[in-house]
Amino acid sequence: MTGRAITDTKTKSRTPLMRGIASSVALASALALSACGADSLPFMDKEIILPCPNYYILEDAANLTQFQEGPGRDIIDVLARARIGEMQLACLSDIDTETDSGQMIVDVSPIIAAEMGPANTSNTATFPYFVVVTDPDKNILYREPLTVRVSFEGNKTQIILIAPPTSIELPITPEIRNDYYRIYSGFELTKEQVEYNRKAIQDRLQ
Repeated sequence: MTGRAITDTKTKSRTPLMRGIASSVALASALALSACGADSLPFMDKEIILPCPNYYILEDAANLTQFQEGPGRDIIDVLARARIGEMQLACLSDIDTETDSGQMIVDVSPIIAAEMGPANTSNTATFPYFVVVTDPDKNILYREPLTVRVSFEGNKTQIILIAPPTSIELPITPEIRNDYYRIYSGFELTKEQVEYNRKAIQDRLQ
């Protein structure tokens, strides 16, 4: 009975030590696996997804009023009016996880509210607009002139539409990310149309 008691006592006193050794061996093995095979673990290769760049609608070019030919500039002379009130962006990141470089594909679609004017007899209108990409210093990196055609069907005189997407490829590097780019949109305006918009803005602020 005495010998058995001594044996049990030794076993109990050595058990925490053996558990500690086993835990240390397991930890060392885990660290070795981490050091040797980390690059091959699936969660280490998670794709890089960047948010869309910031976008802006130019105030002077946000509105377009088209008049029929002639000197008249009253409400009865309006063919159509349009406003870019919002933009829809869809962005897809294609970036290499090793080099942290690649590209972002951005689909840009201005959202346009259009209204047919009293002088419009065709029930249609065509609005020229643009999409521009700049760097932080507002240097133009990309510019594309575009048009969208609107049909006022039935008795409709107002419509809201999403312009067809314009796809733009933006280079991405470790130094140049999504926030490096600025996206702008507005209507292509004549000098007279720009002055008309600026006067309308001034009248609204008075």
